[in-house]
Amino acid sequence: MNKSILFLIPVLFLFACGDTTVTPDTTDQTAGPVDPYGDPPGYTGDPFVGFPEPVSMSIPGEELPFVYEEEILSGTHFTVQISAATNEETAQRLKESVSAEITHPVFIDHESGYWKVRVGAFPAMEDAAAYTQVLVNMGFTDAWVTTREP
Repeated sequence: MNKSILFLIPVLFLFACGDTTVTPDTTDQTAGPVDPYGDPPGYTGDPFVGFPEPVSMSIPGEELPFVYEEEILSGTHFTVQISAATNEETAQRLKESVSAEITHPVFIDHESGYWKVRVGAFPAMEDAAAYTQVLVNMGFTDAWVTTREP
């Protein structure tokens, strides 16, 4: 084959392809290094919507103190009422006494003229009902499950 034909084939190929130079789009805001911990380009929402906030962290092999779940303490939940006092001082003394013996939170709610002493912040009624027996064994025979809205 003729050497001039071998030379013309690549030249003709380049002319046939046209201009292949790529110019960067300066309006594209996603150019550059991608942050692996950031939101995807163009995303404006919160990717963690609907997930609960972390309330504690444990390290294997370390003994950590009991941490109340703020998510449960902040919304409507089930609780066990152990007493309804006519004055706040009596309710406060009972709260301090019970708090010293159990790990669940103890609350005082003022409703309808009574200071109601309530124990626990349970997400399910069954959990509160099961804990009622512990309180009955402590001497609170009239303990009953109710809801509490802080």
